[in-house]
Amino acid sequence: MAPTPILDVERVTDPLKVYAENPLFRSAQFSELVIDDNPYRRPVRPEDLTFIDYSTPITRDRAMELSSLIAHRMLLNIYDTRRLLLPVTFTPERWADYRMFYSEQNRLLGDAVRPFLERHVFGYVTEAVQEVPGDVEALAVRLAAIRDRREGHAAGLSAYVAGSPDPVRAATTMTLQLQASALNAPMRLRTDVVDVQGFDVHRGELDELARGVSAAAGLDFQAHWYFQYYLPSTLAIMNYLNAAYYDHTRAFRFIGAMCARTLDSTALLPPYAPMFTALLGGQDRPARAAAPNDVVSGLVDGVVRPLAERWGPDALAEIARGVEEYTVLQDVHDGDLMTQLRWIDSTQHYVDKARRLERAIRENGIQVKLDTFVESWEECSTTHVHDEDRLLIIESGEMEFWNCFGATHQFKPGDMMFIPKHRLHGSVVQSGECVYHQPVITEEIDRRYG
Repeated sequence: MAPTPILDVERVTDPLKVYAENPLFRSAQFSELVIDDNPYRRPVRPEDLTFIDYSTPITRDRAMELSSLIAHRMLLNIYDTRRLLLPVTFTPERWADYRMFYSEQNRLLGDAVRPFLERHVFGYVTEAVQEVPGDVEALAVRLAAIRDRREGHAAGLSAYVAGSPDPVRAATTMTLQLQASALNAPMRLRTDVVDVQGFDVHRGELDELARGVSAAAGLDFQAHWYFQYYLPSTLAIMNYLNAAYYDHTRAFRFIGAMCARTLDSTALLPPYAPMFTALLGGQDRPARAAAPNDVVSGLVDGVVRPLAERWGPDALAEIARGVEEYTVLQDVHDGDLMTQLRWIDSTQHYVDKARRLERAIRENGIQVKLDTFVESWEECSTTHVHDEDRLLIIESGEMEFWNCFGATHQFKPGDMMFIPKHRLHGSVVQSGECVYHQPVITEEIDRRYG
């Protein structure tokens, strides 16, 4: 999946920084928590590039770390310069942003650093797939197994949302990730209209279903209003499809990935949409997707077998690899989304944990790495993750803190929270000045006192 980079880490650092210095990618202001009708404004947090280490590709257990989040944000921006994105309404400011986003400099710099970023975020995916099914029948069996696993995931996720302390918030969080992915690519490969010459992919009823669920959640279905709330694993799924779609050497891998995406969508949306639209107060849109067995047979007979017969075993192997690599990313996304939902739902637990840890550190005189920040009125922290567990302790002033769209926590002096590593969050200062500390919590400290 990931090609050899055209730049090594020493030579790519400066182009990366120059690319991220585009004003469109600067960190967000308080008024930009949602990017209202401007598909070119993408807060990346370029200041983080001063300390991120891109010398080593990430591993699966590090797939949600900061370097991955920032790399995926830049990759989405790079790929999107190959698509025509237009706002609902053009203003003089948006015209200027439009020209800047599609400028030759922005596109050339993006293309220069893209292979390096792809290698950093997708190297582990390529390595994870050691073998692929060797014939059509074996791949058919594999697709059926993936279908069963996706159905199990869909049932578990729907049950979790229904049982959440705040099911509307959980449903909205999940819908936002679904919307991001649907805006990026079709939810399914329509096997009856696949153009084997150009690998054309058509939008269908599942895309309309995703649009309806977003409407029920009160989300605008425009690219990319909720950019700050995309999880690293959501961006990874989007960018894998982008990378394969725009690189003609991976055309068959793209078809395989779309087969896996079809199985995921047809497992998730039919049970998800009626429950969530009712939960969110929208109109129920019955799913018209084919039965699961029909989906597998349609993919095999409508896509896999014709392509294998026409272009041979090498094409089949590439299709199978696309299926497997996309499935790896789906599995990573399952864990990332569920962990984020559990953190969102467990605020009091993490407040109590923070107090236990802070008391233990203070009473036992434990030396910890500590970052202290002094920020002013409406200073905003673009959503990000940390690569280690941290406490957030407010010394003075007030802060609004959020770990999902539409829900905030108001922090005052003495308030604190435990922030697990790799969990997406952001904040904004709501007083003239706010002083806060972030002690780093090691595994040993957490094990003894957390």
